[in-house]
Amino acid sequence: MPKIILASQSKQRLNLVKTLNLPIEILPADIDEQAVLFFDQYDKAEKIALAKAQKVAETENDAIIIAADTFCYLQGKILEKPKTLDEAREMLHFQSGQKIEVLTGYAFLNTKTNLSKSGCEKILVEMRRLSEAEIERYVNTEPVLTWSAAFSPAYDSGMALIKNIKGNLTAFTHGLPIDLLVNFLEPVR
Repeated sequence: MPKIILASQSKQRLNLVKTLNLPIEILPADIDEQAVLFFDQYDKAEKIALAKAQKVAETENDAIIIAADTFCYLQGKILEKPKTLDEAREMLHFQSGQKIEVLTGYAFLNTKTNLSKSGCEKILVEMRRLSEAEIERYVNTEPVLTWSAAFSPAYDSGMALIKNIKGNLTAFTHGLPIDLLVNFLEPVR
């Protein structure tokens, strides 16, 4: 079986892939996400994941590469990782009581066979109406600067912000559609 490489530093993605009980290497892809050209927000998520997989593939000739990118989209705006706590507060206020799209682009690439699968999972999320105190507590106790849109559903505290979810659960909670990865890995297991 070819080696499996996760092109990500995400602990959530790593923990999810580990549930498959396969040996895995971590080799984060260093790409300039701003240089990736895209048509719309769905295309952006997929293209960034593809760029990450292709970057790692440049140095690997017998590997299965797993790459992904997740961000939120609301009212025409892409919500990426906030740069400051004030920006995190603003993002949480903006999302409070709203229906947002969480987009997870994914790319799976077998460098030996050149087989690949990529796409974008769209998850519809309805956020609860958040009080000022909730937002302040969340921003001051969670690593909000490390998460797209300043929240993560992979932790109980992040799930408490959410009223309703519709879509691929692991693409939302862990930033990777595990069901699609399992299907991609099946021929080589």
